[in-house]
Amino acid sequence: MSKSQTTQKRLSQRKSLLKYSQDASIPEEEFDLNLLSAAMPMGFQVKTHDKTASEATEYEDAPMVYPTGMPFDLSIFHESMNNETITPEMRQQINRQEAAGILTGGLGAGFTPDSSITSTDLMAEQSQSVNNASRSSRRLTLRNGLSRTATLKNVAQNEANRRGEIIEVIVQDPNDAPVDISSFAGHTGGTNKANLDFDNMDSLPQNIPKKGPFKSTNVEVFYPQANWKPFSMRAPYLTALIIISVVLGAAEEYLYQKSRKSPLYSFTSPGAIKTWDYFCFKYLPTLVAVTFGVLWQITDFEVKRLEAYYQLSKEGGALAAESINVDYITFFNVLRPFRALLFKHYAVAISSIATLLAVSLVPTLQSASVVLIPSRAERKADPLVLKGIVINGSWSRLLSITLWLCAIFGCVLLWQLERRPSGLIADVQGVAGIAAMANRSHILMDFKDMDTATPDMIHQKLKAHRYTLRNSSLAPEDSITLTQADRNKYDHHQHNDENPHPLFLRLIAGIPLIIGMILFTILIPIILFTPANIITDKAPWLLTLGAVSIKLCWGSLETAIRMIEPFYILSRRHASPKALTLDYTAMAFGWLPIRAFLNGHYLVAVVGLGSVLAEVLTVCVTSFSTVTGNDFTSSKPLSQQNSGLNSGEETFASFWASFFLALIILISLTIISILSYARRRHPFLPRQPSSIASILAFIYQSKMLYDFVGTEKLNNREMEEKLVRIGKRYGLGWFKGRDGEMHCGVDEEELTSCYKHGQNEKAVGMPWSTNWQDY
Repeated sequence: MSKSQTTQKRLSQRKSLLKYSQDASIPEEEFDLNLLSAAMPMGFQVKTHDKTASEATEYEDAPMVYPTGMPFDLSIFHESMNNETITPEMRQQINRQEAAGILTGGLGAGFTPDSSITSTDLMAEQSQSVNNASRSSRRLTLRNGLSRTATLKNVAQNEANRRGEIIEVIVQDPNDAPVDISSFAGHTGGTNKANLDFDNMDSLPQNIPKKGPFKSTNVEVFYPQANWKPFSMRAPYLTALIIISVVLGAAEEYLYQKSRKSPLYSFTSPGAIKTWDYFCFKYLPTLVAVTFGVLWQITDFEVKRLEAYYQLSKEGGALAAESINVDYITFFNVLRPFRALLFKHYAVAISSIATLLAVSLVPTLQSASVVLIPSRAERKADPLVLKGIVINGSWSRLLSITLWLCAIFGCVLLWQLERRPSGLIADVQGVAGIAAMANRSHILMDFKDMDTATPDMIHQKLKAHRYTLRNSSLAPEDSITLTQADRNKYDHHQHNDENPHPLFLRLIAGIPLIIGMILFTILIPIILFTPANIITDKAPWLLTLGAVSIKLCWGSLETAIRMIEPFYILSRRHASPKALTLDYTAMAFGWLPIRAFLNGHYLVAVVGLGSVLAEVLTVCVTSFSTVTGNDFTSSKPLSQQNSGLNSGEETFASFWASFFLALIILISLTIISILSYARRRHPFLPRQPSSIASILAFIYQSKMLYDFVGTEKLNNREMEEKLVRIGKRYGLGWFKGRDGEMHCGVDEEELTSCYKHGQNEKAVGMPWSTNWQDY
């Protein structure tokens, strides 16, 4: 064949191919490209949202349930389950579904958007609101606002917050829909990723409306971020605390500078001083220091109680060990900042350090800074010498620095709390508050077989889970893939304390506390009435330090009593609904004994009263720093008594009043502590209820949860009213759960039996259903 003939043949083939392509597609490529906008990746399996937090443990112990065995799905009913109307067949059906990990009776209903809006309409509304706002004056705020280059995400989140409802945003972006035909991976949902991540397919929209070839929309859901916080964590209270710290530090420096020129008060005999002047230099400084510490304690109580919810409300949630399984309530005061820094909970660390400084260091330094001149030896030699009250420079400067440090910590704490939302719509109190937050998602199934698990066992099962707060409800967070390092991050920092009682409710801490208070009671008269009183002249802060130490230890005992009291009431069975909403850990200092007394919880009342007495003890003991008790005894001749009285700053009445009041307080604290250990040292719980996870493990199979469906936005008063209307009684012990098996925890009466520590009723009554590896 010649060269010209070959060329002509090739041209003929090309024309034929072009003609053919105009009328029909190539057989190997007969695919409708219009379908690529909603292509289904190979091997894709639809997942149900909010089932569990980890696929590795999802349904691992659940029995197989076949569709033919389920004529109806009881999980679709959202009304409260009524035991009187449930037939035996329905109950068996409920048991099978719950055993299979399918929540029933409206539990685990998930989150449904309240409204939908397109991104175009959303941005148009935002532009209109910005234009309207530009015409009005603007005020300075600490909250993060929208910048001029606000993203769609910020706008949508602010819109959800403004409406207070879940909104579904349809992102309309037809020009940037990346599709890689060669990968056969389908549409990426509007992301910038070139390839599809098959491990995260459940995060893609399931219903993508088709708008033509290579054009689609992405649907994103935004949940309202509530920001309720107690008054002691709000800007006005913290600002006042900062101002008080600065003013007190400046006042201390002013008094020091003034006393350098002349004594603040001059007198020859304490009786010659006016009553108000005597009160001002003798008791007022200590009262101010003690009150300052109480104000910080109120904030610290709330910060450590609510930190878990702040962590859950972060974008992407938090690890279980950093949120629902964290325990700051029972942790010892001095060690709490180190634990908070380990978890990077800086608000708790800052609050704890500032509170320690305010409670312990400020009263001690204040006691040491006030000095009576001349020295005790000179006053003894000449009782009528002119005396003066001055401020010691070294102690005063340390006190001022401490107060200003508290102010700095207060500023940092204010910034920390204002820059992040709490995620709460109301206060979360008691078992009822946590139960209301856990009914919406499938978080309950993560706690399977954890009825009597220890804190370490709970950590091991939950360490691969992340959780978040969505619309005031706890939910698993699956959008972030955890590495092995993340899972093992806190393995070496978990405590191995398997005792169900906090440390200060056990004799290992109780006996040293009682002995310490008895020794301190004996030490006071020894120092005041023997030659050992030279100690107060050389170290006037020593007795104050002892009183502060007792106060700190008593605070730990009070916290433990506060925490376990609702569970003690439940352990006695047939408790009223108020036991579920009762939460003494949320009550302010001073109000606790009053509220507990009105509730008839007298042990809690006297322990709370003991905290108030411990503060008074600090004031009384501080007054002993410059006196000798022998000067006020009647065994000496009258002339020597008058000389002794005139040599110090105490009057006869003030000394004996302070002395007997201090002894009465110490004896009272000793008796109250003995009574507390006698009544509460016996274990009546499988573990300490000191974390959200610990409480969830008590209620995950409770039938009473049906009554909490749809209650996640109720406050504590509304929740209590609802439970009272239902009229059930509650207890802590062994009961048959929704899956028909035996469980230990809190549920509605009648329970099967009470809880006895160390006895496993499930293993005795249903040994075939027991996970022996957990025991």
